[in-house]
Amino acid sequence: MRSEQVLVRKLGIVTNPSQLDEQDTFFLFVNEAIKRDGLEVYIFDADDVLSRNRVRTKLIKGPIQFASRERLNRKTTIQSLSDFDLIFLKKNPPVDKDYKLLLEKLFTENVPTVNSGEGIQKMGSKAYLKHFSQITPMTFFANGVQEALGFIRKIGNCVIKQSDSYGGKGVDHIRFKFNKYYGYKGRKETLLSEKAVIEIIEKYLGLSKDKTLLVVEYFLSAPERGDKRIVILEGDVLGSYIRLPDAENGMCDGTDNGARLYDPTKRDHEIVKMLKPHLKKNNIQLAALDLLVDKAGVEHLSEINVFNPGFCNLDVVHPELNIVKKVVDMLCAKMA
Repeated sequence: MRSEQVLVRKLGIVTNPSQLDEQDTFFLFVNEAIKRDGLEVYIFDADDVLSRNRVRTKLIKGPIQFASRERLNRKTTIQSLSDFDLIFLKKNPPVDKDYKLLLEKLFTENVPTVNSGEGIQKMGSKAYLKHFSQITPMTFFANGVQEALGFIRKIGNCVIKQSDSYGGKGVDHIRFKFNKYYGYKGRKETLLSEKAVIEIIEKYLGLSKDKTLLVVEYFLSAPERGDKRIVILEGDVLGSYIRLPDAENGMCDGTDNGARLYDPTKRDHEIVKMLKPHLKKNNIQLAALDLLVDKAGVEHLSEINVFNPGFCNLDVVHPELNIVKKVVDMLCAKMA
């Protein structure tokens, strides 16, 4: 009599462990996923794709931590992309040549992904915020230097952002007053020449894949209160928290900043409800929103994170939500 075979499913996670910070949720997801019966967990990066749609990957057999991530590079195995039951895309932007090629191959091979590769490319740029002008700070989208300078002068006190920046990179606070430009190093205001501002603009436009720069109204809540992060799973709010800004530079750098619990408000749920059709249309299951508050105390949408939505701090301040388990449950359900 034949023994009953156990169905083994393969989950691939696309990321680069050497580029992750200590608070990346990658480590939480992997360590939860490897506990599931009948599930093999592999990790690889976009540049690990080989010819004939094969990929050089690592099979994760035991728990991994930030401090031990380098050992993941020691032993690899070759798999076909079509062997995977699901690919979890957790790679930070931008979508460079290698990442774009991987997304195309996954689409061609009809490999299911979370989030959708097409959806990531559509909603992953900050330029997608143009769909929500009624709930964002005043925002202009510039594709040239003079256009960007004009918007900076118009707003006066603004933040300029590279369209595909993340983690506080590709962002500068600039004020235009009395016909002069000012920048900020830490909390200290410094005079900037127009040439210096142009150089910043040119750098961000050059780095941005879609050659777009956002000029956004500056809210004092960025350095004082920090961003509120709202985690969304399949259109529903899982929880939220405030990321405390660095005391020196006022930026919400997820690497070193703590967090405190801040439950979702009625306004937060209204913002999520407005985004829900867009998330569904673009097949985005896991997302995180960043909100800033204006002088009147009204929350405004400043970011939609669909590449590598982080919520390590929420897991710390609100462990009873069991978010990591819920996300892995969703991944397993997609494979089933």
